[in-house]
Amino acid sequence: MQMNMNLYELTKKYGEGKGEETMWATLSIVSDAVEAVMTEPEKEALVRKVYGVMSGKHYNEDFAREDISKMYYVDRKGERHFGPYWSDDAVRSIYKQHKDEIPGYNCWDFAVALNMIKSDYCPLLSEWFPEDDEEMRNERIVRLALNWLRDEDNPFGSTKAWSYFNSKG
Repeated sequence: MQMNMNLYELTKKYGEGKGEETMWATLSIVSDAVEAVMTEPEKEALVRKVYGVMSGKHYNEDFAREDISKMYYVDRKGERHFGPYWSDDAVRSIYKQHKDEIPGYNCWDFAVALNMIKSDYCPLLSEWFPEDDEEMRNERIVRLALNWLRDEDNPFGSTKAWSYFNSKG
């Protein structure tokens, strides 16, 4: 056996055709070894990278909730308002109304985009449109989120939501 072989090459050469049980056992060994020398932020980045490959770079409920919980905006009084800004039912309802406008995105991708737009633009929209009530402001936010996802010249295609938050330099 060549010792200058990397783990991928070794696994491909000797593991191919050995069955799922062998591959899971191999992955467990590699995972334990890698995680033993990683910091928590490195582990989180690796988990997200692996999940991104497995999911086709689309959000699931757990990752969406985690990312949304970190979003906030500061109002005129200096108070922070953290996401989520909509209930799951409200997001599902809005997504169901507009899903044909954002093909390739799932409800959790939309939830992240929607909450991100509110956290980034709510104070500005309040400044630009002081006469808006909350319903009108939220309608503007929905339209902005849809537009953000439909942005044809973005470098991520229909994986923009996941990739925007998980493609760190």
